[in-house]
Amino acid sequence: MKKFTKKISQTFMLAAVISGATAMVSTSTYARDLDEIRGDVLQVVNSGAYPPFSFVNTQGELVGFDVDIAEALAEKMGVKVNVQSSPWNGIIAALAGGRFDACICSMSDTEERRKAVAFTDSYYSAGLAVWVKSNTNDVSSLADFSGKRVGSTLGETGNQWAVEKADGKWRNQTFQGLPDMMNALNTGRIDIMIADDVPVMVAIRENKSDIKIVDVGPLPRFPAAISIQKNKPQLLAALNSALKEIKSDGTYQAIVDQWIGKGANIQ
Repeated sequence: MKKFTKKISQTFMLAAVISGATAMVSTSTYARDLDEIRGDVLQVVNSGAYPPFSFVNTQGELVGFDVDIAEALAEKMGVKVNVQSSPWNGIIAALAGGRFDACICSMSDTEERRKAVAFTDSYYSAGLAVWVKSNTNDVSSLADFSGKRVGSTLGETGNQWAVEKADGKWRNQTFQGLPDMMNALNTGRIDIMIADDVPVMVAIRENKSDIKIVDVGPLPRFPAAISIQKNKPQLLAALNSALKEIKSDGTYQAIVDQWIGKGANIQ
């Protein structure tokens, strides 16, 4: 499995540039079951704008935790893999419509999404968190969101939560990817950011961002899983089997160590 060792700090700004752009993706129809994929290529999609899970490095390569997971699973399944990016807010529709075989893209497994796609077993757990500039001292509860500009990534669980909870009390702003949203918080274009905890903590560590997490009470946590088109039982079973293999033989933890932090437990 190919390994990439460039630090996120070297690629974060490049990811920010591409996060707002419309990615060019194939219009071919895939979404085949495993017997159709064998001897061909497993077509996998992610957003390409979610460091350290998926982003474009300074060499123009799509890299990250999810990319390495895709390669490891394909190796266990005995198939070749092609990982490409597509704007996040269109991934479920593209997957359900057959443009890709699988989304290995840190997608939260929610009841609403299960109406459109099927999910494998979880491969890590993520929770929403609230982030502000380090010098912000007036946000400690949801009541403090009132009148503020709140950022979230379009189509993600954080965006859904922010829209449901706002009820006219604050102004929601959406972004195509985490780098652009973090830049907006750093530069004062938004006051509060709602995002999954793991990628933001990694970005803060790697880039020494002037951002902090604040406790505003319990927030949702969701298992992240691989999504595929419904009614593909062979592919679903093969992905679940491969997930178990990479977790048991140390491959999974090696990928976690590289992209999240040595010894990190995100399951």
